[in-house]
Amino acid sequence: MTTTVIKGLDNNGIRISSMKFEKMVRSAASESSSLLLETYGQHNIGIRLQHEDGLDINVKGPSGQRLGCMGLPGTSIKCEGATSDDLGYLNIGAEITVIGDATNGACNAMAAGKVYVAGSIGARGLTMTKWNPAYEKPELWVLGSTGDSFAEFNCGGIAVVCGIDAKTPENVLGYRPCVGMVGGTIYFRGETDSSFSRNNARLDVPNDEQWQWLTENMAGYLQKIGREELLETLTKRDEWQILIAITPQERALMWSGPMPMAEFRNEHWNKAFGGDPLRDLAPGLDRSPITAIVTDDLRRKKPFWANQESAAPCTYYCPVHIPTIDRLRLIREGKADEAYEMLLRYTPLPASVCGAVCPNLCMENCSRTGVDDSIDMHILGRAVGNFHAPEAQASTGKKVAIIGGGPAGMSVAWQLALAGVHAHIFESGDQLGGKLAQVIPWERLPRAIWDIEIERFNSMENIEVSLNTEMSKEKFTALQKDYDYVVIAIGTHEPRRLQFPGHENVTAALDFLKSAKSSSPMEVGREVVVIGAGNVGCDVACEAYRLGAEKVTLVDIQKPLAFGKEKEAAQELGAQFRWPVSTKEITKEGLITAEGDLIPAQSVFISIGDVPALSFLPDTVETITVGGAAWITTNKAHVTSSGNVLAVGDVEKPGLATNALGAGKEAAEFIIAQCKGEEFKPFNKSVISKRALTINHYSPCSKGSTETDQAERCLSCASCRDCHLCETICPTGAITRREIIIGSQNGYEFKSDFDFEYVSDDKKCIACGFCADTCPCGIWTMNPL
Repeated sequence: MTTTVIKGLDNNGIRISSMKFEKMVRSAASESSSLLLETYGQHNIGIRLQHEDGLDINVKGPSGQRLGCMGLPGTSIKCEGATSDDLGYLNIGAEITVIGDATNGACNAMAAGKVYVAGSIGARGLTMTKWNPAYEKPELWVLGSTGDSFAEFNCGGIAVVCGIDAKTPENVLGYRPCVGMVGGTIYFRGETDSSFSRNNARLDVPNDEQWQWLTENMAGYLQKIGREELLETLTKRDEWQILIAITPQERALMWSGPMPMAEFRNEHWNKAFGGDPLRDLAPGLDRSPITAIVTDDLRRKKPFWANQESAAPCTYYCPVHIPTIDRLRLIREGKADEAYEMLLRYTPLPASVCGAVCPNLCMENCSRTGVDDSIDMHILGRAVGNFHAPEAQASTGKKVAIIGGGPAGMSVAWQLALAGVHAHIFESGDQLGGKLAQVIPWERLPRAIWDIEIERFNSMENIEVSLNTEMSKEKFTALQKDYDYVVIAIGTHEPRRLQFPGHENVTAALDFLKSAKSSSPMEVGREVVVIGAGNVGCDVACEAYRLGAEKVTLVDIQKPLAFGKEKEAAQELGAQFRWPVSTKEITKEGLITAEGDLIPAQSVFISIGDVPALSFLPDTVETITVGGAAWITTNKAHVTSSGNVLAVGDVEKPGLATNALGAGKEAAEFIIAQCKGEEFKPFNKSVISKRALTINHYSPCSKGSTETDQAERCLSCASCRDCHLCETICPTGAITRREIIIGSQNGYEFKSDFDFEYVSDDKKCIACGFCADTCPCGIWTMNPL
């Protein structure tokens, strides 16, 4: 992403007026989705700004009044410091982060969006907020405290006041909060003077649902303001209270009004006359129950069979968005071959990546963990190893050049080939696979599995591979002329290095791992030091032990970022982690720290990341320099500033192998859509809420060792399991199951994979919600009429 910088001073160093600066920012926002504003107290920053690709605004310098005023959905504003009055005034959807304090009127009349403050705010914050029930409630998060008259006439806004480093620790909500408040909730932690308006709000503690909301959103807030270390401190339930708006019904009971019949009978009628007042006054009155259960248009809500409207967590968090629930459904139905083919239409490397090297974000977020253990994706990935490639479509006559044969490039080629587009990979090395083949130890990625998947890849029609092909500016220009599109997927194969004394005696992790996986690995000393304690550093440690090292120490300037299988493997072999450690120099004896300590070593490796080598790029392809290295800027479809050139994988930003596969698939889908003259539609489903699932129907069981075991354990989140529970539990028999023709248009949406649907008869449905409450998969939802 190219970032546009707008300075608040003119060429003579004179401050630009707020009106002129606003026009400059508005003009820049029409062209760029990323702005860096060097401000000098200008007002109205971010007012009514929006960009079709989303808009990120970073504000450096003093910020004036009305930061984020009338902020629009899709706009994100971050202020690197304090801001003045009326932060987020009339905000209708922007996300605003202030790394500091805000003064008076924060979030005044806000109707939507989120405002994160890393300090305290002044008086009359969150006043006169609005809320349309069709949208999410506006949110204000404050790390410290608020000023007086907080949440005055609040009509629906949510506030979280954490009481950390508060300006007024003895009274974190200020004097007289919640006057005139008619809606919303105030979460707070810390002391108050109890001066809140009792006619408008009541004090309570968070119930289970409110506590879940607070804890689920707290981590995101702390990440936004860079205070993640406070998560444990701010998730102690007994320290939190809430002020919640009094309902009209509760308020009515606070004032004198019509006396309840029971009170009148007991306190007055019975004492004076005895008997039942209604019976005495109207003995012939029919007092049988009046039916209050309604159907059809008299209901306030109606059930909706939202089958596959949302994404299961495994699909949502997988960068490739593999529909694992559909695959497991096919296995349950005895259609294993169809399940394998479906998976291979998403990725060419399921056994190598899903089944071996991926940290499996799908498993990490699996809803089954609420019952026992997650679905085992390693079993599912390895099961597809020997399956043949899917059949490709007939040739379209289009052809695409792909520079780089790593996971990103292979993913692009695979998806294009399936769609009948000729994909030609130009790889500088002597084999496909990039770092998967060159660097990942065979202990983590078995050679037999890898060879089978490469053989399957090479068998795919419409794919051509040219190995040992170096790229130059001239070659790149020729590819642009000869091919419909060019995709850059070269990865990062240029190691970062540090220029401390003795750096010439340090070997880059990338070079060492490539050597270790070759037929003639380099020698290592008895003692080894690895600078950089991430997952790649752990791979270096493991390979060093395999090649004869007796002691390996990983050092880092911060807490090691290593996690998962890589860290566990290094620790099991005896690797030690030391931090914080800064390197002063490397000598023959080993590494000298900034404190002068010696860590003995005969071999020193450095693992602080790699960067792309982009010398072949033409000037028409824009890059951004981050951390001293150039990275290609792209839009959401991975298209660069040069229209027929795309970039995917680590050349955009570093990530996992699955990130590269996912980016490759997205880029290919964009190209295919363009070739067909269709609109590109990226994955856009939201993840299903865990609260929508009813996991009480499931009992803990053993994890199992086969893919059938995993299929039976799957909760089938957001995808109907055809269990008939809704049909069985409906008290009025309103729900029925009916068969449909696959690919037909049913009453809700196009469901090409299902030959059935469940429907609710409006004439019978009483909107009790039993279907939604019992559905294991979270399919049924109760929607307002």
